[in-house]
Amino acid sequence: MRKFREDVWAVATDTQVLLTSSMEGVQNLTVGALEAFLPVYVTVTAGLTSFHAGVLWGVQLVVLMFTKPFMGRLSDRRGRKPMITVGMIICLVAFTLYPLTRDFVILCGLTMVFGLGESMVTSSTAAMVAEQTKARGFGTSMGVFGSLWDVGHASGPILTGLLLSRLDYVSAFGVISLILLAATVLFQLFVRTAPKAA
Repeated sequence: MRKFREDVWAVATDTQVLLTSSMEGVQNLTVGALEAFLPVYVTVTAGLTSFHAGVLWGVQLVVLMFTKPFMGRLSDRRGRKPMITVGMIICLVAFTLYPLTRDFVILCGLTMVFGLGESMVTSSTAAMVAEQTKARGFGTSMGVFGSLWDVGHASGPILTGLLLSRLDYVSAFGVISLILLAATVLFQLFVRTAPKAA
């Protein structure tokens, strides 16, 4: 128990690990938002069918499935920090554009772009946290990483629902995109570049 407390304290006071883990959490804010409200937007606002809504999310998952290995390899070669940064920018741009169209083909394109950005972030953040962590606290650090992931994922529907109770889709999604932008700027400013993998 003492070792566990020491490891938790070490992680809680390591700003590099916390900021990097938070990038995954913030990115998952948009994932949670889309899981909860993209089907509503597609069927109610855009006037499409439930089948269209299902296809859109299925496309996103297929993109993730096929691109994650390649994005992971690219982060090995190009570095974790650039991949995370570019992935976050791709996600926030696609997320911002969702409520600006009701066209199914365009929505599919945005979903593919979002999935690509998500795969860049998710394949790089865990690896970067692992590189930032001392071996003895590895499991604890990855546990914190996973918890921040879940916090972001769970917060997405709640925050988006709150915003949509007061704002339209364009404004609500814009606010969440600004959160992604702020997190990306902080990440760029305060997280050191981890060494490239061999």
